[in-house]
Amino acid sequence: MNINNDHSHSHGDAHSHGDAHNHDHAHSHDNTDTQSGASPKDIALLKYMLEHNKQHARELEETGNRLSDIGLSVASELISEAVHYFEHANEKLEHAIRNITPHG
Repeated sequence: MNINNDHSHSHGDAHSHGDAHNHDHAHSHDNTDTQSGASPKDIALLKYMLEHNKQHARELEETGNRLSDIGLSVASELISEAVHYFEHANEKLEHAIRNITPHG
């Protein structure tokens, strides 16, 4: 199977999705600036999105496993690749957080 690994894409439409699962949206808003000058709001958003993405990656992985179990291997492989990209993006977010916060 040949899967296109091109990372570029356009996503011109804003959208929202209904969450059929619970997310812990609670996070603190410290009003002190970090040494990097990043706002507490920016740091909180990055940390929230990192955890949000990790949750979705786990859900996608479970879905891919279920599809594999019922013989839908192509879809399962594509989902596995999507999870890989989630994980890659999460690594970038973690790196950004470490670079703007004193203790990551």
